[in-house]
Amino acid sequence: MKGLRWCYTRLPSQAEDDLSGKEGEEEEDEKEEAVPAPEDPVEPQLLSLHLPPRVTGHSWSLAFCTSRDGFSLRSLYRRMEGHSGPVLLVLRDQDGQMFGAFSSSALRLSKGFYGTGETFLFSFSPQLKVFKWTGNNSFFVKGDLDSLMMGSGSGQFGLWLDGDLYRGGSHPCATFNNEVLARQEQFCIMELEAWALS
Repeated sequence: MKGLRWCYTRLPSQAEDDLSGKEGEEEEDEKEEAVPAPEDPVEPQLLSLHLPPRVTGHSWSLAFCTSRDGFSLRSLYRRMEGHSGPVLLVLRDQDGQMFGAFSSSALRLSKGFYGTGETFLFSFSPQLKVFKWTGNNSFFVKGDLDSLMMGSGSGQFGLWLDGDLYRGGSHPCATFNNEVLARQEQFCIMELEAWALS
């Protein structure tokens, strides 16, 4: 996920990681036929169409990255200090599935839910699907020491991350009327990035 232009570039999939590990073996057979790179399903322009107009044209900066800052929700909250504006949260799970959320406010500890109707969930499976606020409730974002929750309804969260940023879950919820964002309702986080307005 490194090298995000305005905010984002697709992570290599597990298959691509495996291919890059076999480069030495394939160099001998390279003269046969060059394999085209997989088409990039993540088009920044597509996601930017769903961002609120107030963030259009602004630059984004990487506020938190698990590969740099470690797998800790407390570290994520610390890195968010000083940011008040929107945050783009992007995850890759153990299946290589990419998904995340746009929060209208910085991620922080809270006693209750906060945020606005600009908040949404998204998934690339393999094409972009965006789940906007339905108006059914205002359960946008809630940050505890042990978990981060986005969207809720009937005891289920649209996106839930544990305090170690190792496990997460996604369920349909009334806030966004979303599908499960990952391939499975429960997932392991391989990489997570939080992008904030510069």
